[in-house]
Amino acid sequence: MHKHIKRDDRVCIVLMLKQGYTNTDIAKELDFNKSTISREIKRNSRDGIYRVSFANRKSKERRKYSKVDYRIIDNNLKLKRKIKYYIKKDLSPEQIEGTHSLCSHMTIYRYVSRNPKLKTHLRRQGKRRRKYGTKANLSRYQANKRSIHIRETVVRERQRLGDWEGDTIVGKERKLRIVTYVDRKSGLLIANLTTGKADDIHSLVKQQFKGKVCKTITYDNGSEFALHKMVERDTRALVYFADKGKPQQRGCNENANGLLRQYFPKGSSFATITDKDVQRAVRRLNNRPRKRLNYLTPRQVYKLHLKS
Repeated sequence: MHKHIKRDDRVCIVLMLKQGYTNTDIAKELDFNKSTISREIKRNSRDGIYRVSFANRKSKERRKYSKVDYRIIDNNLKLKRKIKYYIKKDLSPEQIEGTHSLCSHMTIYRYVSRNPKLKTHLRRQGKRRRKYGTKANLSRYQANKRSIHIRETVVRERQRLGDWEGDTIVGKERKLRIVTYVDRKSGLLIANLTTGKADDIHSLVKQQFKGKVCKTITYDNGSEFALHKMVERDTRALVYFADKGKPQQRGCNENANGLLRQYFPKGSSFATITDKDVQRAVRRLNNRPRKRLNYLTPRQVYKLHLKS
């Protein structure tokens, strides 16, 4: 089946190019042919640089103008006049198709969507709903995500060390973030100051989990975790994703982020802090007794289970 490169794929291409990956590596990661990736980069680059926004815009332009010669209504003046006449009489595309059999209602809808003035005559002028019974087409990045719902029981019930939940805390300027990981069993917190870029978050992974047990990681759906396949490769852990808009599915991490906010309040600037400040707060939290742990600290519980 023919596959188109989508925006999420382009994000991954940019990030992998920055890290020095070849077109063959990128093609393998995103499940495309090598020539597809080469062609995408060549025709959607400007001044020798491949950027997501420019590539996306050029792709949309090509798709838009490639269909102009085949549009049924646009290329038939008589039909166009009739469609406009009935639309301005406030007939719906379905009613026009059913009573006059000029063309399909979907063809009329597409024509109207390209002509904003005609759109005001439709009863519903908002975003068109997807047809009942159909599914949204996922990008390779989205389709390759492993759902939280297939995690093993041992992960869900906090039976072992090494099952982490990950997220980021955003600073006032939004460019700087604190990426956080919490062990579900012990509550041990790992955190570092970084940017919201997926390649920066990925490059931290080896450093953050050095000397620590890491079996699974559960993320939210932020684009900063776009390189999750590389995170899996570097940590040898299975990466899962929570459902969109369901932060309660990563309760351990959300709770830890709330505790970290005591030191870095919401709306505060991260430009005024350093990673040393973050590590100072992390040490305090990891050495703070928790009721859930029978008033042991996360560090004590982690070390205790590490030895057993």
